[in-house]
Amino acid sequence: MASPGSPVSPEVVRKIAALARLSVPESEVSVWTEQLGRIVAYIDQLKELPEGDAGRLDDVPPTPLRADEPVSGCGLEALEQNARLLHAHGAVPRIVGTGPTGGGREPRNSASPRGE
Repeated sequence: MASPGSPVSPEVVRKIAALARLSVPESEVSVWTEQLGRIVAYIDQLKELPEGDAGRLDDVPPTPLRADEPVSGCGLEALEQNARLLHAHGAVPRIVGTGPTGGGREPRNSASPRGE
């Protein structure tokens, strides 16, 4: 059962379960009430934090950045030496949907409209 000061009651648990379209057995309502009450109590601890002492962003030094200078990556040359090209672009092998267990559709037989 929920503690006396808890904002969570069995009715609240049932309402949340209905909104989430969950089926909570009546025997588990008390367990869910206690767990949800603990979660709400933990979140309520945020109210105890002082609002004014969070610090200002002006006090934080900026992150040092490196110079953004373009460098040659030898893009097409690197692809030509290390990868398979297709229309001057890198090509990778298809790994999704191949074979009977890959989830892809098997090609149909062109002689039969239903692929039989």
